[in-house]
Amino acid sequence: MRLALTLCCAAASLPACASFQRPGEALGARLGPDARYVHTRSGRSVYTEVRGPADGTATPVLLVHGFASNHDVWRPLEPALRERRRTINVDLPGFGWSSREDGDYSPVALAADLVDVLDAVGTHGPVDVIAHSWGSSVSLALALDHPDRVRRVVLIGAWIYDEQIPPFFRWARLPGVGEMLFTGFYHERPDERFPLAFEDPSIVSQELVDAIERSFDRPGTSRAALAAARGQCFLQLQTRYHSAAQPFLLLWGAEDHVALLRHGQRLAHDLPDARLSVVPSVGHFPMIEAAGVTRREVLTFLDGTAAGAR
Repeated sequence: MRLALTLCCAAASLPACASFQRPGEALGARLGPDARYVHTRSGRSVYTEVRGPADGTATPVLLVHGFASNHDVWRPLEPALRERRRTINVDLPGFGWSSREDGDYSPVALAADLVDVLDAVGTHGPVDVIAHSWGSSVSLALALDHPDRVRRVVLIGAWIYDEQIPPFFRWARLPGVGEMLFTGFYHERPDERFPLAFEDPSIVSQELVDAIERSFDRPGTSRAALAAARGQCFLQLQTRYHSAAQPFLLLWGAEDHVALLRHGQRLAHDLPDARLSVVPSVGHFPMIEAAGVTRREVLTFLDGTAAGAR
């Protein structure tokens, strides 16, 4: 109770709180030949990169990043995928180059935005989905609510259970307190916080750190991140995992201190058709820290016929 009063008093004393992106306020994206904005039915603009052969010999792949991240985290994996597949690499609303308006940032709402993205880029059949961390909750909602649009799913260090939500995010649900926390701390030293999710921080390139850090400076970032944090209400969603019809590969770093291995083990039990693969000596970003292993596991799974027995 004392902490709650302290936080509320501090929130009340703030001169101003972060706001969402204002109408007409540009994010500064320079769209290349493979990039575009998709305007969804929710009114959001989703930055989307589409690469690879349009008539590829394999199912297209949708790439979904995690919280406080963007499409750049897939750089080590995406080129291998696009050799035979069309890749659709998005920035989820509120992150990267995508818009940061007010609205519903729950997994179910963001999954609906992804359906609009797939339609807009001409991918009307099923896709394979590869997701990381919080993006896994959005991808599970996509698989559950739109099963005809998803063939197979890879979840890496999934953030999908209510018990994973830290106290910081729970306090942020309180009116005023969340605004204070995200205004004051969300932008603090991403160059130091991001490498902490790696078992070997030296593997993190400065180019990737710079890309993540630049995205924090775009208009509306703190407020959209707060909305996304408040949207992480998984209690209802997690009761539905047992009904997922698709095969799943769960890829987990053995030293992941963000999404603990026990949550991967629980998810492998909750999903009807899932295989858990643990990568030794790796943290929360196996696709960066163990790029070769990740490519091999992912390609083998996507090219296979079943997830395999637990």
